[in-house]
Amino acid sequence: MMRSILHAAAVLLVLPAARIPAQITSPDRLIAPPPGNPAEHQGVHPSPDSAGALQWLWQYTRPEPLGEAAGLRLDARFQALLQNAFHQPQSMWGPPGSQEPLATILPLFLTQYGQVRSTDNRYITIDGCVPNFCAASGLLWIDLGLPHPLLVFAAINWDPSAHTTRQPQANYNLWLFASRPLSPDAVPFALTQAIAHWNIRLAAAHRMVPHIQHALLVEPSGDHLPLNPEQIGANVIAPQPGTATPQPISTSHQAENE
Repeated sequence: MMRSILHAAAVLLVLPAARIPAQITSPDRLIAPPPGNPAEHQGVHPSPDSAGALQWLWQYTRPEPLGEAAGLRLDARFQALLQNAFHQPQSMWGPPGSQEPLATILPLFLTQYGQVRSTDNRYITIDGCVPNFCAASGLLWIDLGLPHPLLVFAAINWDPSAHTTRQPQANYNLWLFASRPLSPDAVPFALTQAIAHWNIRLAAAHRMVPHIQHALLVEPSGDHLPLNPEQIGANVIAPQPGTATPQPISTSHQAENE
């Protein structure tokens, strides 16, 4: 039954729009030499306005399908990219009123179960959740097929006002943080697909699938704009509590734990 549901959902997501043509060349030709010691990249500040400056990201989509999320998080270029792309405040994590910078807490939301995937030779997604608390999770979506790349961070966090995280009736909030102004009426279809496919993968892996009660777009200016959760790819799968098996361990994960 679950396999049929997931297959049907995937088909429905693909049918509404034509395939977007690739805007860049093959990732196999773009993958940079593997980075050495992350300290070698200290002081490097890649601009999210330059597609050419971000081609090094492709190397972390290998090996498929999990990629190398642990290695990406340790790359100083990734930290610099987040600092340059996301300046808006956040209130979804940390003590009340602390307003810890978004770029600081963003990697935390990608830590456990982290995966790096590529789609259509154009998009890169990095997902994961907060260690030992997957009721807080994130998806970083990057469109490298535009003259000026677009980065959007989708962050999900539990609403503790009603049900517990072990109950499928629990509600969650979704924030979209965009690296540049984005209209609520013009959220890229590829981004809504990425969010929907994220939920499908969660269901297939028996991980927590959240019911999104409220969704907000947080502009670079800090303005909050309401979104319809269903129109941005949320709630395509029935909510479920997480019963996941232990996280798959890649070579990078093994190195971290040794």
